[in-house]
Amino acid sequence: MLEAETTRSLTTVSRRLKRTKTTLCLVFVLSLGTFLSLRFSVSLKGSDFPDFYCAARMLADGQGHQLYDSDLQRQYQAHYAGRVGTLYIHPPPEAALYLAVAWLPLKQAYWLWLWLNIAGLAIAACCLARNALLLWEWSSVLAAWLTFVPVLLCLQQGQDSILLLLLMVLAFIPLRRGQGFAAGCWLGLALFKFQLVLPLVVVLVLAGRGKTRGDLAKGFCLAAIAFAAVSAVISGWHVFLTYPKFLMHLQAQPFAGISPNAMANLRGLTSLLLANEHSAWLIPMVATLSAAALVQTLIAWKHAQAAVNSDSTQGVDSAFSTTVLFALLVSYHLNPHDLSLLLIPLSVLLHEKRAQKALQWTMFSLIGILFLPPLHIWMLIAESYALVALPILALFLAASVVRHKGG
Repeated sequence: MLEAETTRSLTTVSRRLKRTKTTLCLVFVLSLGTFLSLRFSVSLKGSDFPDFYCAARMLADGQGHQLYDSDLQRQYQAHYAGRVGTLYIHPPPEAALYLAVAWLPLKQAYWLWLWLNIAGLAIAACCLARNALLLWEWSSVLAAWLTFVPVLLCLQQGQDSILLLLLMVLAFIPLRRGQGFAAGCWLGLALFKFQLVLPLVVVLVLAGRGKTRGDLAKGFCLAAIAFAAVSAVISGWHVFLTYPKFLMHLQAQPFAGISPNAMANLRGLTSLLLANEHSAWLIPMVATLSAAALVQTLIAWKHAQAAVNSDSTQGVDSAFSTTVLFALLVSYHLNPHDLSLLLIPLSVLLHEKRAQKALQWTMFSLIGILFLPPLHIWMLIAESYALVALPILALFLAASVVRHKGG
């Protein structure tokens, strides 16, 4: 009787502590969101949000067929944002997504998008914690994620990387259950960042097995066709010629916003080390490194699939984390806020307990380095953010070694 009463008391205390911790975490999130709303709306004109906002205003005014007219974009920016900056460069469906906030004045639309981003981050944290990070509380995961500099940059800029993170998490959950079709559909919806999604899908299709691989390819193709159809509805069928042409000539535009030195991937790192983004060695070196990374990632999947059993999804978790690191490293274009995707491999690798002790400490050290705000701030100020690719590359290699020796 006494033992049962003691157990009930301990359970009650545990629940109260959990509620208190969750409340404190949510207070932290609300406080941070409020601070960002007040602090960064002052510098709104220097963010990326007006580009998305003005693109959505173009759609609202029936100008979807001229979405990639640079002069018209600048006219809208001057009218609605009071400044001319970087251009809207993403596929048409994303501009339609920003219609959800574009009915408001610019400042209020920015605030609403900020809170929608925080809500999306919370959903991603909750889904990942309840499926792959079973020992962690989702509110603690969310609070930790909000200390990650790329996430804060995404919130400040009014960007879309948190939406990409959410879709990746939503694809990861059915994938680890063997539900390839659902995973493929979620990845197809993420094609507004095709330079990151396509490398990841290529690996999943090449490394997949049997029905799961076929279902993933079907789901992705179906969602991709729907994505293309929406693009055609918004901007006309000519968009499939206009948009690639627009991207190819983007670097010649003023305020192009394209700087390899700011890309924490193989392209940016190689360009920085060669001190010349137009070097004849750049493409062969990046292609060679990317091919080597692809082989390493496929080997990681092979070992994960060999080690996994019917009661475990840990091999899939590890291999998917390696694949996300691969996609970031080999992407052609990468902004600092896109590193928000690192939260998936960082969280999963921290949660793992199979690694050998030496390798475990190596990975923990690399994860700690990537979470250090000074690293990101110093590299941004020095215009050498590409160097952040070094700890990402080291983490990718360390995770692959763990897969071979620990799996």
